[in-house]
Amino acid sequence: MSRARLNGGFTLIEVLVAITLASLVAVIGAAVLRAALDFHSRANRHLKASEDLRAADRLLAHEWSQRREPDLVATANRLEFQTDRLYGVGAEGAARVRYLCAGNDAGQMVFERRLLARADPNRPGPGGADTATLRVLRIDVLVPQLLECDFAYLQTSESRGAKIAQWRAEAGTGQPVPRLVRLRLVTQRGEIAPLVYGIQGAGG
Repeated sequence: MSRARLNGGFTLIEVLVAITLASLVAVIGAAVLRAALDFHSRANRHLKASEDLRAADRLLAHEWSQRREPDLVATANRLEFQTDRLYGVGAEGAARVRYLCAGNDAGQMVFERRLLARADPNRPGPGGADTATLRVLRIDVLVPQLLECDFAYLQTSESRGAKIAQWRAEAGTGQPVPRLVRLRLVTQRGEIAPLVYGIQGAGG
């Protein structure tokens, strides 16, 4: 036997082999850990997005069901109305809310809710096309990082004595409240099934 074996040590080759094997195990372990962390992060983002969507759906459905008929503003990127009860805070009394599909500084779309108040209660509101009388009290981003976001409104018109229901990009001022309101959202993962709110405010 060699002197190294008799003294209970390791040869240089054995040390190099051990270091190589340890390095391989460390690299494989780091790759597995990184993949697990990435999967966990993606799962958390997906869960957060689902929770944001459900919360936005409940919020809009509730406040739309408590809306007041006058002063409805309904366009492709905005739904604004008076509501008698704000969701989740137990506050009663008239309040005005604006649901808005808006762009952010990163060039993405967001779906947000704004709580409004009259800057001058003696001036007319949105029914009089005077939105400058409103000031924003609070802004809540309900669903961030959207690719697309828009509203549509189902309204009935008459043609040759027959009633025809059509989806439109806006509901004109002074017209009846739309029979249905549809909210379409497209996320990074693709288009979500449209959320539909009926005349009684039920979500779909």
